[in-house]
Amino acid sequence: MRVLVVNPQDGLPPSTPQFLSDHGWDVCLAGDYEAASQQLAGGGIDAVLVTEQASPQAKPAPAGGGEEDPGGLYRMLEAGRVATVMLVDDHHRRQAPDSTLIDFAPRACAGEDLLARLSTVTRYHRHLRQIETELEHMQRLGKRLNDHFSEVDQEMRLASRLQRDFLPKLTEPLDGVSFKTIYRPASWVSGDIYDIFRVDESHVACYVADAVGHGMAASLLTIFIKQAIVPKRIVGGNYEVLDPTQTLAILNEALAAQTLPNAQFVTACYALLNTKTLKLKYARAGHPYPLLFSTDGHVTELKSPGGLLGLFADEQFPSAEVQLRPGDKVLLYTDGFEMVFQEGDRAAKLDTRAYMKRFEALAHQPLNRMIAEIDALLDDDHGSLAPRDDISIVGFEIP
Repeated sequence: MRVLVVNPQDGLPPSTPQFLSDHGWDVCLAGDYEAASQQLAGGGIDAVLVTEQASPQAKPAPAGGGEEDPGGLYRMLEAGRVATVMLVDDHHRRQAPDSTLIDFAPRACAGEDLLARLSTVTRYHRHLRQIETELEHMQRLGKRLNDHFSEVDQEMRLASRLQRDFLPKLTEPLDGVSFKTIYRPASWVSGDIYDIFRVDESHVACYVADAVGHGMAASLLTIFIKQAIVPKRIVGGNYEVLDPTQTLAILNEALAAQTLPNAQFVTACYALLNTKTLKLKYARAGHPYPLLFSTDGHVTELKSPGGLLGLFADEQFPSAEVQLRPGDKVLLYTDGFEMVFQEGDRAAKLDTRAYMKRFEALAHQPLNRMIAEIDALLDDDHGSLAPRDDISIVGFEIP
């Protein structure tokens, strides 16, 4: 360890440098404060032993009592947090600031006491340097993490925009049938996907699918779902509009062929409306039942069996059919609604049918107002800024 002995006016006993050297210190000397400042600026100093000038003209160190320092040496010691033993006449009245490693000792401090003080402050100095080094590492790591999170944030924003671009942008009814939607991802990207499209001159189709989870993996799966939906089969110069049973079976085979992990599955509901006869065929795969809102305000669950998509290639998805009438409304939605519109303490008891009460209360409303009020209710719901799951609705109304 290298110690700088600052000894203006020979205030230290002549044997002090040799004493420190005999105890393992590498000693360098400075006869005044200016020379000491120059050596300190050059680096390589582990500790400083300095005596304060005893003359009346000397300026004492600024060590917490508001006193002025002799030149710039003490400011360098404080700014650099250099381990320092300072020999002064009035050490009882001196108190070093917490930001420094300065220890005040009486001018007549004996050799062993001086050595012990110097060793103590030097030990603190080593710990401080270690902490500062670790802090620098943490600051560099923090900057790298901030840069990484900034990149991830930009990528997630881009992924969110791309995913929304895959959703249909309907501004007009399809064959007179009005469609309205709600799409609320739980995070930047969603595990929900929906689509609305004309199959041919007599058929309009829509579906809602929900990949398990609501992160990046689920969002990537939704893009696969959109590409794997087959509404009709073209043979030669003719085509066949597929029954919802067939469409979901083809989607299931495509998903099962990917050999996804067992925890990765999809639910879906697919509806095919004949706009001439107003007959609605639908099939579902482990998805919430679609809801039929009749003109008299009655709400009916359109039930049909069907297991999850992507688990078993031979899963069956039987379709069902219902005759719609002018003014009827149909909602297809994801299971994210089960977590909202809860009354009281959610942790006490979860009412999985609470959302149905809200839907039923809006049964007499036209579709555009119903969807707008559901959207407003979601805004008002507790926890809407941090939803637990993705939420999506596709609704249509027979004119």
